[in-house]
Amino acid sequence: MSENNSINRRDFVKSAAVAGAGLLMANSLNVAAQTSAKKRYAIIGTGHRATSMWGVQIAEKFKNEIEFVGLCDKNSKRVEAAKQLIGVDCPTFTNFDEMLAKVKPEILMVTTVDSTHHQFITKALAKGIKVITEKPMVTEANQAQAVLDAEKKYNNPLIVTFNYRYAPKHEKIKQIVSSGEIGEVTSVDFAWYLDTSHGADYFRRWHRLKSGGGSLWVHKATHHFDLANWWLNSDPTEVTAYGKLNVYGKNGAFRSTNCRPCPHKEKCPFYWDMTKDARLMKLYAEAESVDGYTRDGCVFKEDVDIYDTMSAIVKYSNGVSMNYSLNAAMPYEGYQISFNGTKGRLDIRDYERQPWEVKEVQEVYLTKNFTKKREKLEMPNIRGAHYGGDNRLQEVIFRNAEVPDYLKLPSARAGAMSCLTGIAARTSIEQNRPVKFSELIKL
Repeated sequence: MSENNSINRRDFVKSAAVAGAGLLMANSLNVAAQTSAKKRYAIIGTGHRATSMWGVQIAEKFKNEIEFVGLCDKNSKRVEAAKQLIGVDCPTFTNFDEMLAKVKPEILMVTTVDSTHHQFITKALAKGIKVITEKPMVTEANQAQAVLDAEKKYNNPLIVTFNYRYAPKHEKIKQIVSSGEIGEVTSVDFAWYLDTSHGADYFRRWHRLKSGGGSLWVHKATHHFDLANWWLNSDPTEVTAYGKLNVYGKNGAFRSTNCRPCPHKEKCPFYWDMTKDARLMKLYAEAESVDGYTRDGCVFKEDVDIYDTMSAIVKYSNGVSMNYSLNAAMPYEGYQISFNGTKGRLDIRDYERQPWEVKEVQEVYLTKNFTKKREKLEMPNIRGAHYGGDNRLQEVIFRNAEVPDYLKLPSARAGAMSCLTGIAARTSIEQNRPVKFSELIKL
């Protein structure tokens, strides 16, 4: 900041905390005027996320704005189970084109296996349908190009659901970094930890295969890369990465098809009893006879071809470099990130789940050069899924809630840049070299 435009840092931090929490309340109460006609809403891919965040929550909270007109899934039993769990009365389909032709939705939510997103996105954009897609937007560079080209050709902006942006504490991090308090950012240290419950769960599902989720570089890290891109307000340009499968897959001393019939239940530390979750049993176990997909697959299946231990160096167009790591078999869950600047350093430690008690779920410290002291900053602690981001994102999408420009809904470009960071990292490992974004896509 210049001398004339500077503000007292304590006042800035205090106001930022109030703004983050207050804006969430405003989004919930001061919504845009609604028309009397409800928007016709359909979902393709009716698994866990579709039936919860984009299903029953939408049906209950936005009944005045949204009318469910169709649900589609390739598994006939799952789509019927989804209809019951969401609690709506609408037609169900196993053929996507048939659903579009018969119910003519105005809004389509895409929540299928990641590697298939582009198929449904591009078809719907071509028909003038407003498309919302779960992240990652795609899993391959050519898919990203196809979506970007379709969005431009049909002048129909896509919405990518980066809910982490909408957590008030993540907004506050952006405000602090953008304020110039630590000067110009020069580098970032970013480490994300998945524990032996959450991390292991990716290796039970279709995510264990690159062909499904593009690896955790894409499926999971897309969250983190989008946050970094957004916080830094810059595009990644090159990635050098390393990765290895150290814990899951072929590393297991024994294995089975899935947990329920497993003969090793007593000695396997990763045994998971899905029968205790009635919702998942209805969505998945009762639908297994259609396609053979098991939700409680063995984490030691020999076909696992993704990594559980990953690190990368990411270069940005503004000269910043980021050291990033993701580990999926840790004793605790959460992240650490530090922004190094020309005037100081911002340190964040986020606690999501750990075997010891913490007084605060997030600790943030600002240290200025030459002061020989650090100061702890207050952070908004909004309860709710993804730190309160889910509810806020829904309000923006379905009620056009007012937000600052930096929280306008992310489109295909943001979706592509986060995915491509992971795709470049995966490619770097496979080809043992740095990978430039210019090799992957034309923006």
